[in-house]
Amino acid sequence: MDIGWAKALTMISILTSSNCWANDIYVNQVGDDFTLNVIQDGEDNYFQYCTNGSDSNCKDVNGNAHNRADGFASDNAVVNSGTLGDDNKVVIAHATGTGNTNINESNIGIIGDRNKVQNFFSNHSSGSHSYSNQDWGGTKETNILITGDDNYVKVDSDSYGEVFSEIEVTGDDNSVTLWQRSMNNTASIDVTNAGGPVTATIHQLGSSYQDTGLNSASITSYCTNSNGCAVNLTQY
Repeated sequence: MDIGWAKALTMISILTSSNCWANDIYVNQVGDDFTLNVIQDGEDNYFQYCTNGSDSNCKDVNGNAHNRADGFASDNAVVNSGTLGDDNKVVIAHATGTGNTNINESNIGIIGDRNKVQNFFSNHSSGSHSYSNQDWGGTKETNILITGDDNYVKVDSDSYGEVFSEIEVTGDDNSVTLWQRSMNNTASIDVTNAGGPVTATIHQLGSSYQDTGLNSASITSYCTNSNGCAVNLTQY
């Protein structure tokens, strides 16, 4: 996981010297062994990636539908996104591959205010496959680093295998929601503010077709809000 976190930091460092002004990027990807690097600089940036054939099947940052089983299976897909500016939206939707050796990974870095990030790992739809850990295994990894105010982060993963999430948000009025469901869940959340409220909600549970999973969570919250900050952790 340290390697992935270093990638998120690298995306931040690239942003400080980039002159890329492409504000709207949509990527629909089908296939294996895919790596994508995206740098955006400016205001009102939007980046959307999904392993599917059309935008209509991607789940957008407001949570508008697609089903958990949507998407083409993709093994070893890595998406690196870096954004510099305000009013940014980053939407990434992976469809997990087949077998226990596949990897799907997102590394997201943002500097700016009023940011929205959603990273989603779904089970691919392959018709009449059996529900076994051989079908939906592998590793799902998320690394997010945001500096700014009014940030919204949502990470959602539902699959067999292992799930790793490391999220660091610095600024005021932040909200982080993490939902992990797999056989082995690991989360590290660091939320820092300088006066505004902060909310962090983490849910971890066993895989959909197993009763229990291995859950591990580390939560750091630095809060100067006189009304306090909410941190909720549920594991089962």
